[in-house]
Amino acid sequence: MNWSDWQAELLEQIADPARAAAALDPAGLAVYRNNYRVGLIDTLAFIYPVCRQLVGEDFFTGLARVFIGGHPSQSGNLHLYGAGFGDFVAGFEHARELPYLADVARLEWRVHRAYYAADAAPADSAALAAFPQARWGELRLRPLPDVAALLSPWPAASIWLAHQRQPVELNVDLHRQPEAMLVRRLQGRVEVDIVGAGLAALLRAFLDGATLEAAVEQALAAEAGFDLQAGLLRLFQQRLIQNIKL
Repeated sequence: MNWSDWQAELLEQIADPARAAAALDPAGLAVYRNNYRVGLIDTLAFIYPVCRQLVGEDFFTGLARVFIGGHPSQSGNLHLYGAGFGDFVAGFEHARELPYLADVARLEWRVHRAYYAADAAPADSAALAAFPQARWGELRLRPLPDVAALLSPWPAASIWLAHQRQPVELNVDLHRQPEAMLVRRLQGRVEVDIVGAGLAALLRAFLDGATLEAAVEQALAAEAGFDLQAGLLRLFQQRLIQNIKL
């Protein structure tokens, strides 16, 4: 077995304990596996601190272990690990009593990715003038890499915001109206704002590559009477759009 094959075999057996040890020492492999799991648990705890506070250290560690067992790391960059944690939580039987937990996790992932997103220069609203108005419906507005928008049937943003204050005062009505939220990085700090459902749907559509016409349809479906002019003005004033293309 050459060096490259040995490395590949080692990584596969660390991530998958069910694999036969082959030529690798089982005792040494157990040490690697333990360090691997501990490292990924620490990574998830770093990315999802609010979820950890909501469920407690022991429950979160158990939750993380189950997740890691079915989701091995696919990259040497641990900042990319944990993307599917929110979806996993949504289907985790023992978390059913906390139905908002999955959306809090999804929000925390977007906060994490916003912090490490690449820098990019925002576009000015004057850039719209470069396109004939008759074709504005065909325009695709691309948000900055650090921007995200989420819609939740739970007050996920309020829960997250409450945990940004010390001491934490979790006076959140879990039966309040659904929340739409905007995530962005501002001067090196990630901000989470509660916004209207129409604006969040508009931004999500842009993030998915939709045209302006299709994005407006989604915004109106999310919020009847959505004010497109005010919505676009906000996106440009807050410098959330990177470029505009036909």
